Amino acid sequence: MELGKFIQGDVESDGQNVVLYVIKADQTSYINYIKPLILAVELGAPHVLSIIDTKDEWYFRIHPQRMVPALKDKDPVTGEEVIVFESTACLQYLCERFDEQGTWAGRTAAEKGSVLAWTAYQTAALGQNPVQLPRTIEQLHKDTLRQWDILEKRLAEPGQNYIALKDRPTIADLSYLPFSMPYMFKLFEVNIEDWPHIDKWSQDMLSRPAVRLVLDRAPKIGHDL
Repeated sequence: MELGKFIQGDVESDGQNVVLYVIKADQTSYINYIKPLILAVELGAPHVLSIIDTKDEWYFRIHPQRMVPALKDKDPVTGEEVIVFESTACLQYLCERFDEQGTWAGRTAAEKGSVLAWTAYQTAALGQNPVQLPRTIEQLHKDTLRQWDILEKRLAEPGQNYIALKDRPTIADLSYLPFSMPYMFKLFEVNIEDWPHIDKWSQDMLSRPAVRLVLDRAPKIGHDL
């Protein structure tokens, strides 16, 4: 279990490794793009991480707003270039490509439906805002607290250890993880004890080796990595 090697700039997929685009980490920039990184590690998906400058003109072809995360791959059957952007789409693509057993995307129709619904709900309710103006930060605060209340009720259901499924984490859990980590409670100056089920779920997720690995290395991306 390891994170892929780091490269720089615009590169072509070699048909073996998915190219995951990231930017130099600052205090918060890495929070959203850790989702596909964690999943790639969890799945053992071969990948490399390209550290880019989103202001470069070439990146407009990868993401229409030149944001991260995004990825580039090559269709193993046709050889066509594959470009995927936005964290939820990246998660779904990685599952389609590498999650043959449906561990992270769902195995049955019922599981897949629940995973899709909860993942889409996170995207709609807490999707990344490209402009961090005071009013958007204030709205994010309100939206996040509202989502914590909803997640607390969900995780309080009998046997509901994870968000979409009871028995194991899925991409729905990875979608919510950045918004439900202890740093968010500190940022919003709230007591994590007020959401005990989220607290337990968060600690369970943070204890996973892939999550620990990515959270240890992500803040260093573009610095000593």
